[in-house]
Amino acid sequence: MIRVKIGDKNDNPPVFNLPHYTTTIEESSMVGKRVKQVYATDRDAGDNGRVEYFLKDDPSGFFTINQYSGWVSVATPMSGVISAVLFS
Repeated sequence: MIRVKIGDKNDNPPVFNLPHYTTTIEESSMVGKRVKQVYATDRDAGDNGRVEYFLKDDPSGFFTINQYSGWVSVATPMSGVISAVLFS
């Protein structure tokens, strides 16, 4: 008898539920304040379908993202900031 196990490959990219995320926050927002939650799904099975979140580029350093929940939070004080764009 020969047994063959067929597994899922990682062939489906994650898809965000919105094409863009926009929000406005006060420059006096405290470090740790939740700003916006992003959400994506992945049609792959098992571990290949698990979505983890990372900020690819944040030159300002003002934001951080929870790898598992997708919550974007204030990472450093923003006093005196004219504008900071994370999502476009």
